[in-house]
Amino acid sequence: MRNDLRLARAATSALFFGNGFLIGTWAAQLPRFKAALRLTDGELSFALLAFGLGAVLLMPFIGWVTAALGSGRVAVVSAFAFAGTLLLPGFAPTLAALVLASFVAGACNGTMDVSMNTNATLVERGWGQAIMSSFHAFFSLGGLLGAAASGALIAWGLDIVPTLLLSCGLTALLFLAASFFAISETTRVAGSHGFALPRRGILALAGLTLLCFLVEGAMVDWSAIYLQTVAGASLEKAVSGFAAFSLTMTICRFMGDFAVRALGRTRTLMVGGCLAALGIGLSIVVPQPVAVTIGFALIGLGLANVVPVLFSTAGETPGVAPSMGVAMVATLGYAGLLLGPPLIGFGADLLGLRPMFCLLMLCALVIVLVARQVLRPSMV
Repeated sequence: MRNDLRLARAATSALFFGNGFLIGTWAAQLPRFKAALRLTDGELSFALLAFGLGAVLLMPFIGWVTAALGSGRVAVVSAFAFAGTLLLPGFAPTLAALVLASFVAGACNGTMDVSMNTNATLVERGWGQAIMSSFHAFFSLGGLLGAAASGALIAWGLDIVPTLLLSCGLTALLFLAASFFAISETTRVAGSHGFALPRRGILALAGLTLLCFLVEGAMVDWSAIYLQTVAGASLEKAVSGFAAFSLTMTICRFMGDFAVRALGRTRTLMVGGCLAALGIGLSIVVPQPVAVTIGFALIGLGLANVVPVLFSTAGETPGVAPSMGVAMVATLGYAGLLLGPPLIGFGADLLGLRPMFCLLMLCALVIVLVARQVLRPSMV
């Protein structure tokens, strides 16, 4: 069983890596979608809104489906679906088509996110010690390499569609390998229904998840555009911001399990929020490519272990199946991805992109201020 568990951990890590790679690919293509369709920041926000909306609308039901069918099976199927549907935005000839394609891809991503995090809690429980941060580290590593690969393909002059075909095709092969070793629950949750309302104890966790995802979503969707339009970086170098964010997040998450054990969950959230606020402030005060890239790196360092801590906590909620707990937090938490990037875009049309980053700094500061009230004393 121990060897099977190692293979299961490797398979789950591969799913996280592949998901991150696809998200990194998506992030790197956003400036190209904007340029190809001649969109304003506000118009691009409709596509970002659709991507988040597709995820959020399905999440109340994903926990039930995952509990009924098994997290490993749902994670693998949704992984292939996400790799396939992420091709659709590349073929979109109009803003309306881009919005529809983004909605479908977002729905597949949301399904994959809940199911693979649930599978990670299953493997973590069998492993016998905290390893959730390592799974999220592979997600961040995938995001880093996905953005870097897209940046290289852009520099080589490859168009949007061939870039997506290459990235999605290679990722699908990784998912195929993972499908042979992913494990699922051996018991099913009886008496569950398709819609899961969040319990009172989970609402506070979901609130922090929302704030964290709002900032992370802004890094995914707006970091390259911020560097290009505010800091004056070239299109090829604009992906360096998201790459720096992903790099520091990856490094910190690989050390995250040790950090959480040393600091405790509450202090991990508080220190992380402080570092994220510092990074956002630097990118606002010094809008130069190098300074902004350093600021984005600090954001990744600070937020690295916030979501793993919150998801692990949700998966341990007494009286709730892990898939339902994760889905409850993810449903409200992903409202940050749903509302944040479009809010930044619409606000940027009115005030400019740089002032809207002040909203992100406020989110990071709120994480610092309320973390101790959100987690139970036993988690400090």
